Amino acid sequence: MKKLFAVSILVLLASPHLVAQADDSLKVSRAQVSFAYPVSTHGVYSLEYSNNVSFNILFGLNRGLHGAEIGTLLNFNKDEVSGFQLAGISNINGGFSRGFLFSGVSNICLDSSAGLLVSGLLNYSKKSAKGVQVGTINFVARDMKGLQAGVFNYAAKLKGVQFGVFNYLRDGKGALPIGLFSVVKNGHYEFEFTGGEAIFANLNYKMGVERFYTIFKTGYSVYKGHPIYSLGLGFGRNTAISEKHKVSTDLSFNQIIYKNNWSLAELNVLNKADVNYKFSVSGKVSLLVGPSFNVYLTKVKVNGQFGTLNIPYASFTNEGTGSKLFMWMGINAGVSVKL
Repeated sequence: MKKLFAVSILVLLASPHLVAQADDSLKVSRAQVSFAYPVSTHGVYSLEYSNNVSFNILFGLNRGLHGAEIGTLLNFNKDEVSGFQLAGISNINGGFSRGFLFSGVSNICLDSSAGLLVSGLLNYSKKSAKGVQVGTINFVARDMKGLQAGVFNYAAKLKGVQFGVFNYLRDGKGALPIGLFSVVKNGHYEFEFTGGEAIFANLNYKMGVERFYTIFKTGYSVYKGHPIYSLGLGFGRNTAISEKHKVSTDLSFNQIIYKNNWSLAELNVLNKADVNYKFSVSGKVSLLVGPSFNVYLTKVKVNGQFGTLNIPYASFTNEGTGSKLFMWMGINAGVSVKL
């Protein structure tokens, strides 16, 4: 029975009557098996066939796919692909790729792509892309509609979301890049110089787009005659009320450095939620002022007391055996300069 089944499969793959002639150059086959090109059921003519089911033991070179393809190393299709592809190393398609592409290393589309592309290293579309790309590097040379999620994301133009460490866009209109570093042509780049009740002088740099930007923060103050430095990271957005009036909403995490102790070993953290009203004095310069909600958690003691900040008052405190929590409402005021 097993031998009969095996013979039946071979006959199914090889029978000439199962191959329909689409035109003079393209042939459509229900299935093919390749060991390594040209050792396959279609031999040296495999680049003439578009398959419904394709299995490449090592690697296979075929004309196209409308169905499902699995390769332990490499799947290569000269023309259009539609359906499901799974490769241990790479899927490489010369024509439009539509469907679900999964690979251990890379999905390379030398035309446009649409659907879900997941790879261990690289998703590349030479033209446009639509759908979802998940990989270490996601690269779309033209327009991208959908989601890119990876360490590095690039698209010439995006309508959708980028989520990664590094995001790069040549046109960010309609885009939402969420990342540590988001470089957008004609995006939002801004310096802020502010002061507050706990950290007297602050320098903030914002980069991204108005809808979502990353904030890199530094600050300076004094406590009991010793310098205090703060290093922070945050995220925020600008909401336009009118041409000259905006509201910025920022969330940040700030490590407090006391007496030049840069080891960062002890918990000494100021978390802030800032809501600032911004009035545009000119096209580049704005004045800002607004309330700040502060949560300060510290394990550092000075003269037997927790804390290294001049807190004017605390609306709530909670002291444990090794740390103390402070909460209060404060204020920010300053000036911003757009680049």
